[in-house]
Amino acid sequence: MYKKIDLHVHTPVSSCYVDHVVPEANIKTSLEEIVDAAIAAGLDAIAITDHNSAESIERVREISREKGLYIFPGVEISARGGHALAIFDGNTPVEILHRLIELLGFAEEERGQGFCETGLWLDEVFWRMEESGGIAIAAHADRRPKGFLASDEPTEVKKRIHSSNHLSALEITIPTQRELWREGLMPHFPKKYACIQGSDAHSPNEIGRRPIYIECSTIDLAHLRLALREHETRIKFPQDLAEGENVEV
Repeated sequence: MYKKIDLHVHTPVSSCYVDHVVPEANIKTSLEEIVDAAIAAGLDAIAITDHNSAESIERVREISREKGLYIFPGVEISARGGHALAIFDGNTPVEILHRLIELLGFAEEERGQGFCETGLWLDEVFWRMEESGGIAIAAHADRRPKGFLASDEPTEVKKRIHSSNHLSALEITIPTQRELWREGLMPHFPKKYACIQGSDAHSPNEIGRRPIYIECSTIDLAHLRLALREHETRIKFPQDLAEGENVEV
């Protein structure tokens, strides 16, 4: 059984959310609207990944329990070299995420601000995420300006980040290059990785616009880890379905 998942969803806690970017529209998105939009998009699970903040997670989980949507608690961390998603199991106490954010050096006023960066390099952030019990995914890795592979950092730095033993997957925005990253065929980057995509939603109508399908009997972090390890057979993009692959959802 394949589950439809979006692992990159923001809430109004992020300062770049539509509510704040277009103040003249007087948009006041509720967390219930976000949950309802995910369900309307046919999603079985989403990850809440606000910039350097976990403030929305507890309330979103409360709303989702009543509606049957699985929530992966998460956070998008801005670091030297790029952005990273930390994804945790659904039952993870939110205090663990708060502790990670504090450990990475973010002051209260920096939480929710994507332009505020920890002083640590991205590969050290991967390690901190994994040490805290989460999965580290390089956010929009192939997109400028905050994807590390498309950044202005020296190639040697990008190679070091890419080779991290604590990085579980690449979130890509150019699906046609998926096989190159999965097979280690990109020049300078021979390590093979699971590739995912995510909506990077900053408004309810963007949720689910770039989902993935994961083969699993149960949605939780253990099955997500398994899917990333066995990504050749367990992770599908929407175009795989369009090409006629037999996927039960």
